[in-house]
Amino acid sequence: MDATDTWPKRFFALDVSRGFAALAVVLWHWQHFAFTGTSMDEDFRRSSLPFYSILHPLYERGAMGVDYFFLLSGFIFFWLYRNAIAERSVSLGRFWGQRFSRLYPLHLLTLFLVAGLQYAYFKSAGDTFVYPNNNGFHFVLNLFMASKWGLEQNQTFNGPSWSVSVEILCYIIFFLLAFLRLGGFWFCLALSVATIYVRQHFAQGISFSIGSVEVHFFKDIMRGLLFFWGGFLFHATTRIATRPRMRRAILIVCAASWLATIIDTYIFDIASHVRALGPWGGPLVEHFIIYVLFSSTIVSLVLAELHKGDIAKPFAWIGDITYSSYLLHFPIQICIALLVSHDLLRSDFYLSPIALVLFFALLVSLSYATFRGFERPIQNALRRFFQRHSSPQSSSRKLSA
Repeated sequence: MDATDTWPKRFFALDVSRGFAALAVVLWHWQHFAFTGTSMDEDFRRSSLPFYSILHPLYERGAMGVDYFFLLSGFIFFWLYRNAIAERSVSLGRFWGQRFSRLYPLHLLTLFLVAGLQYAYFKSAGDTFVYPNNNGFHFVLNLFMASKWGLEQNQTFNGPSWSVSVEILCYIIFFLLAFLRLGGFWFCLALSVATIYVRQHFAQGISFSIGSVEVHFFKDIMRGLLFFWGGFLFHATTRIATRPRMRRAILIVCAASWLATIIDTYIFDIASHVRALGPWGGPLVEHFIIYVLFSSTIVSLVLAELHKGDIAKPFAWIGDITYSSYLLHFPIQICIALLVSHDLLRSDFYLSPIALVLFFALLVSLSYATFRGFERPIQNALRRFFQRHSSPQSSSRKLSA
């Protein structure tokens, strides 16, 4: 029997944590309001942002919420799909039908929305907002969810969707590995170690030419390969879940990691002292966050739900709005920037705590409405369509992903 056969159909705690990671990225992007066109105000200081004394770890490092996304996606996909693909109970068509129905409709909607808003902003301010190169070539890349595959020139259109583009690449690699019955415990560990090496030695990316086409293999793709460290965490969790001593050890590591992070954030700056130790100090801090703090958190949340039940279910809506809040926050920001460009709003409005609270209230409300009124209905409709045109192949647990 598969070690995960007794696992629930959904880990609510993981979904909720993903929702908070998305909101962390949104807070990191609050600095967009310091831009006029594609240039940031030279006098901008993050320390002037609302509630900085409390929220400064998110203002400074909220972008790492994307790394958490990749880890979590890898864990979930290895759990839900790897064996099913290897056993041929989930076909290529069914797998991509699931992915298309989940990701593409809102991506397409926000792409056209941002294109229209950027055009309006350009007419008003003479430049696009934050992200340059909003031209036909980059529109096509975005249309095919290939905006960060190496052919681009910086982020364009709905910039945050770059991580979705990289995740598509991870899905391609993942499906191939699963189909070939690869991607086990040691394979994922070896691939992750190799990824760490490449990220350290090619921090600025790799560039090469294919004919007349310049390809820039940036480190962002390497970040995406954290997906396979998430796969390693899944394999590790299946082993840990049945061993009480190992469960306790992971929970202790998670608690200690969060305690150290809180102390570093609000009491004593441990990280700066580690960075000062040498060229390896900075990477050591980053690796601690990803490979210790984030990793132990994911495993601990799974263990908690396996042994305590669906304790996070009342907060499932936070996880439900992850994708909509992630893709909608930049279009909302352009709308607000348009108000500033027409002198309907002060350019320094974003320094007000009230502005921050109102923005997040608007974003969360709109994201929830979008999930209930657009994402879920169109996803269900597309999946019914795909199901009618394919044979039944997988369990309800797989269909819920």
